[in-house]
This record gives sequence, C-alpha cells and structure tokens, in this order.
Amino acid sequence: MNVLISSKEYDYHTLVKVAEMAGLAGIVGFHPAGEDYLITFPDGENTEELVRDYKARLKGLENNIWLY
Repeated sequence: MNVLISSKEYDYHTLVKVAEMAGLAGIVGFHPAGEDYLITFPDGENTEELVRDYKARLKGLENNIWLY
C-alpha cells in the first residue's frame, strides 16, 4: 500500500522518525514524489492497521509539538 504525504505538512526527517517510533524502520520505504513523499507499506493482513497507526502517530507528534 502506498501513502502520499505532502512535504508542506511533514518533512522527511519527521516521517523517518515516526517510522522508527512505530517500529517500522526498514519495513516501510520512503520515495520522493515530486516535492512530496511516497511511503510504501508492505502488503499483508494488517497493512491498513499499520497505515492508520502511522498516520495517528504523525498527528500525535504534531499535536505534542504544538501543544507547548
């Protein structure tokens, strides 16, 4: 499964850091897509769950940064 993330929302380092926090380092792939990023998740039974978890962690990080 592929997910397109806007570079206007998140930078590359944030995307990688969240993948590490989610235990997905080395499992997901990061690819340039113009100015944006394409994240590839492995196909499997729980792929949609992995994507939801990853997106939730991105939002959680964003909320924690702007909370203070």
